[in-house]
Amino acid sequence: MTGAQKMKIERFLEIIPGSISWSIIIGIIISFFINPIFTAIFLIIYLMYWVLRLFYMSTLLMMAHHRMISKKNFNWRALCENIKFDKTFDELVHVVLYTIYKEPKEVIMESLESLKAVDYPKNKIIVVLAGEDKEEKACILIEELRKTFELCFKEIIVTIHPQKLEGEIPCKGANATYSAIRIKEYLEENKYNIDNVIISCFDADTCPDKNYFACLTYHFMANPNRYRTSFQPLPIYSNNIYTVPAFARVIEMGSTFWQLIESMRYEKFVTFSSHSMSFKTLVEVDYWPVNLISDDSLIFWKCFVKFDGNYSTYSLEVPVYMDIAVGKNFFHTISVQYKQKRRWAWGVETFAFLGTNIINNKNISLFLKIRKMLQILDSHISWATWAIIVSFITPAILIWSQFIQKESLIFFNLSYINSVIFNCMTFILLLSIIVSREFVPPKPKNISRLIYISFVAQWFIIPFISAALGSIPALDAQTRMMFKKGPEFYATPKKRVYTNNNV
Repeated sequence: MTGAQKMKIERFLEIIPGSISWSIIIGIIISFFINPIFTAIFLIIYLMYWVLRLFYMSTLLMMAHHRMISKKNFNWRALCENIKFDKTFDELVHVVLYTIYKEPKEVIMESLESLKAVDYPKNKIIVVLAGEDKEEKACILIEELRKTFELCFKEIIVTIHPQKLEGEIPCKGANATYSAIRIKEYLEENKYNIDNVIISCFDADTCPDKNYFACLTYHFMANPNRYRTSFQPLPIYSNNIYTVPAFARVIEMGSTFWQLIESMRYEKFVTFSSHSMSFKTLVEVDYWPVNLISDDSLIFWKCFVKFDGNYSTYSLEVPVYMDIAVGKNFFHTISVQYKQKRRWAWGVETFAFLGTNIINNKNISLFLKIRKMLQILDSHISWATWAIIVSFITPAILIWSQFIQKESLIFFNLSYINSVIFNCMTFILLLSIIVSREFVPPKPKNISRLIYISFVAQWFIIPFISAALGSIPALDAQTRMMFKKGPEFYATPKKRVYTNNNV
């Protein structure tokens, strides 16, 4: 396949998700005015499908929650020190890469303090602080951090990513890749065997659980397919949970729940945000993409293509704690949340990336190719449409149907099924309240107990928040990709009001 042919296929695949999403939304609206009865029947079937899907996801949420809670106090370090595999505990070394861009000093300090507090030998941890040259004070800040923590770990390496390197766009992947190449040079100079190195790529606000590295080490040692596996912790957005607006808490806790659900769907589970993998594997696939925004999920798909479909993601039983995206005030927080979710939704670019890179790969079966492509397409189209249909289009049609006298039984059934959907969502809300208690850190002394009322009430705005800051940003991302108007990489601002005590 020539370069021109590949570009045409890629362009075609970029148009598909947005075209389908808009066709569904516009098609329902137009169909209602042409044939309201047919539209009502379609919506009844669609809503019944989502009733089943919501119960299915609730079951997965409870299973994942039980899996994580049951291992909460497990002694992972004793296990990986005493059990013998072909890899031993003493052989393995961890590289922890923090990509840094405009984060306040206190955010990075807290991340490094939590890393210092993990139950794992610090002489087996190499920390890398990866700054950006375009940030004026980056070098000074990172050097201060290096001096503060230099005796706490095996080594602290500082890298500064230059601007405008050939083939790159401004994105996290470009910084991480530049840093990883420097890490490889360091490891070779110091005679490390990269087969025994595990790299964790963290955002600057990532605070690992105290058992994270012991748990990761055990699963790396125990996994016979360790060089064909990424290891994904559960991201819990709670570092600043007591000082952000209620809607922001709901959105980010929803992201945590979604990752819990996805962790139980092994065939669909891919890397997201902070993750870990073999450094040997990272080198083999030529590091993270430097010209695409969705580096965290795309590194999985790069590995999937490189190893002919023989690649998977393992869900770790321990979490990492991260910040809830927040702005300077309420309205700025809405903007920050919207842009962050649109950046996440830009993961739809994996559809075109995967399609153009597996089309001529004869080592991947046609069935597997189709299944993976449909999985990506289904998840992103559902993301962009379901909340809009359930929260806005269906209620609007039911209101308008009051003016239509004929065949009212159909609309009565539609109204009934729609009420069932909201009853299901009420059940899920109650489930979410129960599950979320496990993820809320202890309340700081300067915060009123009345905030717990807000913590309960916040869940009842989910139907509207899901559309406004869920489906609409996803639809925005797909539309931009259709017209080749991709957003620039959005570095989510970090803001910390107090020192968290959940790690």
